[in-house]
Amino acid sequence: MKLLEYKGKELLEKSGIKIPPAIVTNNKSYINLSYHKENYRQFFVDNKKIIIKPQVIGGNRKKLGLIGTSDDYATSLELIDQLYDKEYNNQPIDTLLIEKKLEIDKEYFLAIVYDTVKRQPMILFSKNGGINAEDEAPKDLTIFYPRKVDVLHDFEAREIARQVGFKGAEKIQLAGLIKKVFNCFIKYDCTACEINPIIKTKDDVLYAGDAKITIDDNAIARQEIFHDVTDTEEKSVLNQRELEARRIDIHDHRGVAGKTFVDLDGDIAVLASGGGASLTCMDALIQAGGAPANYTEYSGNPSAEKVKKLTEVTLSKEGLNGCLVIGGTANFTDIFETLSGFAEGLKVVKPKPNYPIVVRRAGPNDEKAFAMLKKLAAENDFDISLYGEETPMTLAAKLMAEKVKEHKLHK
Repeated sequence: MKLLEYKGKELLEKSGIKIPPAIVTNNKSYINLSYHKENYRQFFVDNKKIIIKPQVIGGNRKKLGLIGTSDDYATSLELIDQLYDKEYNNQPIDTLLIEKKLEIDKEYFLAIVYDTVKRQPMILFSKNGGINAEDEAPKDLTIFYPRKVDVLHDFEAREIARQVGFKGAEKIQLAGLIKKVFNCFIKYDCTACEINPIIKTKDDVLYAGDAKITIDDNAIARQEIFHDVTDTEEKSVLNQRELEARRIDIHDHRGVAGKTFVDLDGDIAVLASGGGASLTCMDALIQAGGAPANYTEYSGNPSAEKVKKLTEVTLSKEGLNGCLVIGGTANFTDIFETLSGFAEGLKVVKPKPNYPIVVRRAGPNDEKAFAMLKKLAAENDFDISLYGEETPMTLAAKLMAEKVKEHKLHK
């Protein structure tokens, strides 16, 4: 789960790290309502100069002209209106972070990421932070691995500061910041925690100028602080269907269904099982002239409940002309359980699917599952074709493409 900048800064502040004074507006009307407008006027009076930043997942906001600064109240209101009229990644900007503009003396780069090879946090620091670090690796990057995976000792933090050239009081100050960020990384189950830039002001105070924080999806269930968070990977990256699919797995770890979901431009809904098999089937479908409406996977023996939700999300797209449910021969996944979820989802989709549905699955309880789907098709007038392990997946994809072509001819 990727947090928006202001949410990431809230975590940093909880961990003892200074952030600039700020307010957040979540829609255009908020700042223009008289009560909140007066609050904003007072904020402006108190802080003199402000910086306005759209809250989106991604970089290059400044280079794209999406960050505004102002030392005039009326001009700042115009900037706010202009930003709300702009887009990021072809999506409207819904939320703005308005901060006090700091007097910058120096900018640093700090990131803590989880090294999946060494299976421990890795600390990266550079004395060259700022806008250029968004597009290229920071210069003079120092990489440090703590002795323990969940603790950064004081002497280790001081060693990092020493390695990058800090001495005396500056070394102690930076070491304290690094340790606080590390503690935040561990406490909130982060997989990445980046501050670029760390701003050193002219009065020698360190602030988090930005925050790019990613939380381990598998830890969200036990991190109550994130249970009510909704503005994470929002519309700057994911559309509504993609968001709904991702949320299926957040609090339910019975297999995977929806963690990977990408909307595409085609008209054939795809529910695929198994990473390698899924990609092979997508390629075969495209080569046969079919156009996938999405790419998603469900695997690891997910419950019928999760597959039902994924089916509803997948088939909610307008303009579908076919549905392909496909996967290899499972060893442990209960085919009856998962296809029961598909059947339950199919029953509630509106409008009722009148397009061809191709199911190619094999594994434990597949015969029972196919009997259930045959009965479902007969009772509800669904056009369902069933194929087992005797039919290659690539052939099933080709048959799907052919059935869709025929369906379109008779629409």
